Amino acid sequence: MDRTLTSRIALAAAFAAALLAGETARAQTTEAQTTGEKTEASALASPPPVDVESLSGAYLAAKQARENRQPGIAADYYDKALSLDATSETLQQEAMFAYLADGRFEAGVDLAGKLADNEDVGKVAHIALALDALRSGRFDAAIGQLKLEDTSDLDTLLVGHLSAWADAGADRTKDALARIDALNGAPWFTVFNQYQSGLVAALGGDLDRARLSLGALVADDTAAQTSIDAYLAGCEALARTEARAGRKSEALAAAQKGLDLAPAFEPLTQLKTEIEAGRDIAPAVASAQAGAAETLYILGQAINRGDGQDVALLYFQFARAVSQPADDKLLTALAGLADRGEQIDLALSYYREIPETSPYRRTAELQMGLDLWQAERKAEAKEHLRKAVANYPDDLQAHLAFADVLSADKEYGEAVGLLDRAITLAPEKGPNNWNIHYQRGIAFERLKQWDKAEPDFLKALELSPNQPQVLNYLGYSWVDMNRNLDRGLEMIRTAVDLRPNDGYIIDSLGWAYYRLGKYDDAVTQLERAVLITPADPTINDHLGDAYWRVGREREARFQWNRALVGEPKPEAADVERIKGKLANGLEAATPVRGEAPGAPPSADRAANETQSQAPSQSN
Repeated sequence: MDRTLTSRIALAAAFAAALLAGETARAQTTEAQTTGEKTEASALASPPPVDVESLSGAYLAAKQARENRQPGIAADYYDKALSLDATSETLQQEAMFAYLADGRFEAGVDLAGKLADNEDVGKVAHIALALDALRSGRFDAAIGQLKLEDTSDLDTLLVGHLSAWADAGADRTKDALARIDALNGAPWFTVFNQYQSGLVAALGGDLDRARLSLGALVADDTAAQTSIDAYLAGCEALARTEARAGRKSEALAAAQKGLDLAPAFEPLTQLKTEIEAGRDIAPAVASAQAGAAETLYILGQAINRGDGQDVALLYFQFARAVSQPADDKLLTALAGLADRGEQIDLALSYYREIPETSPYRRTAELQMGLDLWQAERKAEAKEHLRKAVANYPDDLQAHLAFADVLSADKEYGEAVGLLDRAITLAPEKGPNNWNIHYQRGIAFERLKQWDKAEPDFLKALELSPNQPQVLNYLGYSWVDMNRNLDRGLEMIRTAVDLRPNDGYIIDSLGWAYYRLGKYDDAVTQLERAVLITPADPTINDHLGDAYWRVGREREARFQWNRALVGEPKPEAADVERIKGKLANGLEAATPVRGEAPGAPPSADRAANETQSQAPSQSN
């Protein structure tokens, strides 16, 4: 996304966030749109509130939940507060936003009807009312609600596109296109206007205009810098339009254009396969309501990528309300927001809604496995990812995700097999190929197969010479084994230069000096490390050892004590070892260079951290 769009969207998001007063939080709940009843997702994200009987108690509890970014719980408390005082406009305003952010669209619309003339929240109220009209086919009423004043660039674009879809729903395709063409604003309007006008024209049967608009978008190689989502969606929409018109070669060319940019984008891969097989191809959007939902989704994704996830949530919930059933990519986006908010059960519920046949199902399967792991449901996570690898035997990300989880659980033997396969699946010049060799090197090292580990570390550095993790790990390992001492120490120094504020890498340098008997240098570096990462037990333990060696025995015991109370807690064996040092100190003799003094090397911890942080998968 270019700086201009990022800046504009950031300002718009900041304005909207201030307007929402924190009500729109990360994805928490959803609602069955036609009945107003909570879905499983809402129940998962919103445990029953503590019973309160007073208005002040309910209101304060709602505000606390809002500040904690829990709109589902906040909405429940606002329910209680409104039952005690239904006339308070302040309560109504805050409750409206909580309901809308929670996916309780009908409840939000009920309050929006009372607040449309409120100068603070009237814009959002009108948009909610417009979407309610649009989803029920009251298209002129929707346009009437969208006649807003004093709008920002983002508001102007949103309102213009939603009004165009209302025109399209009323079979006024020309009016809809003219409305989009009249939207003037920031330079980044062009990409979104091209995409929306192409969709409107295709739905209205104006294939020439659809090709013109979508073709211009797809031909602009810089459009993806403004919105990668709009660009890829434009490629898909053009491919579908051409395929439905019987222009197979043009359809395949449009799909390939997107795949050239994003080779692993499953929706286009699957669409290309269907076109090649001569299958019937569904339109990009099948109704005005679906088009409006697409507007909200695409703009929501742009805001979300610009660090405006709270506002993006509101857009996504609006999109889900206006068109049912929810599009699979919308469910994926909602799940992603829930993941970012560490609402794991909620994320899992969204992923489970994605059909088995959807091109988004692969991403959902992988992320469900990683979410289960994060939720400490390790056996389920491993079984889920094992099935994903079996179902997608040629999927690089599936193999990497499962290998990551296995390594984090110290099952290095099985992880090596997956990483072997990942290396064969990786593109020849993939930008992250170095990391696959790095991870396999760690697994081999943990299996005490250094003769296999070292070549992988060296290959990782050949592919990407300045990776501080690899320099740190290999450099420390050499020093630890009393091999290649000068080169190993230089590698660690380089890693520190690359990551001067990384306490763990600085700890490696300090501990390497310790192992070489350079205790004064060790103290200098380990003191730096503990200032940056003061609670880490390993760094405190190392510093204690270094202090002891330079005669600062009281300070050494202080650091060892800190190691016992640090976070994360040291393992049981380390606790006993540190207690022994507190009781007896270290032996007086200087250890032979290269001999381990007993403390776990920093490389161990660095590897564990690298492997335990399973990556979020994406297309």
